[in-house]
Amino acid sequence: MKRKILSLQMICVLLSVNLIPVVGHADELTHSESSTIEEATPETTESSSTEDSTTTTDSSTSETETGSSETNNSTESTEEVQPPTSSQEVTDETQPSAPVETVTEQPVQPTTDHAPTEAQLDQTIKIVKNEPTETFIRRIGEKARAVGQKKDLYASVMIAQAILESGSGNSDLSQQPYHNLFGIKGEYKGEKVVFSTQEDDGSGNWFTIDAAFKKYPGYKESFEDYAKLMKEGIDSNKTIYSGTWKSNAVSYREATKSLTGLYATDTSYDQKLNAFIEEYDLTEYDKEKPSTSTSGIIVSDSHPDSDFKEYTGETYSGSEAYAIGNCTQYVYNRIVQLKGYVETTMGNGMDWGTTGKANGYEVSNKPKAGTAVSFQPTVAGADGTYGHVAFVEHVYDDGSILISEMNVAGLGIVSFRVIDKDTANKLAYVTPK
Repeated sequence: MKRKILSLQMICVLLSVNLIPVVGHADELTHSESSTIEEATPETTESSSTEDSTTTTDSSTSETETGSSETNNSTESTEEVQPPTSSQEVTDETQPSAPVETVTEQPVQPTTDHAPTEAQLDQTIKIVKNEPTETFIRRIGEKARAVGQKKDLYASVMIAQAILESGSGNSDLSQQPYHNLFGIKGEYKGEKVVFSTQEDDGSGNWFTIDAAFKKYPGYKESFEDYAKLMKEGIDSNKTIYSGTWKSNAVSYREATKSLTGLYATDTSYDQKLNAFIEEYDLTEYDKEKPSTSTSGIIVSDSHPDSDFKEYTGETYSGSEAYAIGNCTQYVYNRIVQLKGYVETTMGNGMDWGTTGKANGYEVSNKPKAGTAVSFQPTVAGADGTYGHVAFVEHVYDDGSILISEMNVAGLGIVSFRVIDKDTANKLAYVTPK
């Protein structure tokens, strides 16, 4: 009987743990009666920030340097905030109602005489994959890898945090033209954007203020600035986040554990990050070099073999003549970025060779770096109706070519491929004016 009573007590404890609201950041997860956590649909944008490393708030997940949101049983959520005292203020905003994740917490059954292990508890949070988040990961993954390799950080952890903090890139603050994935307050090279945010005076009294958030030119800079925070800390504690460094954390799990209770007061913060990392195989981005898919696609904005500077993602005048996020618009923007000129009436991808000749461009079947390369329908995976167009980044000694392109890995996503010599010699190359 004694053992039965102990088990019953333990089950009650575990159930109480599992009834704690799963506090996401960008996810905006809410807790339902069935212990299934789903994304909330907030209608307001509210920011949060916290004090130094020795200060935590109540059951919300407000952070030392970054804000966070607390969810409840309704379909809307608000965030609790404390006035920061450090020199750098960070916050996040509640997310729009775009689908992100479904997370299910399942009770862990204790053994007869022992409480569940940490590993058992970690298994209670399950992530349901979805395409929007996969697309978001493809968009930011290589940027995180590059920063992680340079700054001795786990890219997998950064990506998982970006998913939580920005709702897989669906928050207003994380999108163009702000690109603030982690809700960091202040200015970035003189650039900022002002949002209304709620603050707590420390006594539970809420008031609304306008706060400035950093505005970044792109996701790359957002990752770099976040990494700077992880490596340099805050004025009062330069090593506050040293537990996230690869040199100090032997695994991503140790890194996420170090963030729990420090970066966020959510006691299951590391479990959520781990769940994202494992479900989406984010450890692939912790490797030194990117892996390619079976089709040879590398999703990235840059490639070490390119003869040209990195793509900025800037949209130039005239690009509106082409379909947003498609191959034609990308090639137009890439050429203009590199100070070239191409017509706004080149047509579909398969038409660029013919249209180019008609407009007096140099067009040939000889591969050349810096040209637009036109694919006829079905050639090398080109669309069966419209064909394809890409930009030649480099010509290898063996005659193969490195191309950058858009809408192969997903709408609006830049990726790289190597086209073999035989195929390359069948394509049309249009030299910009």
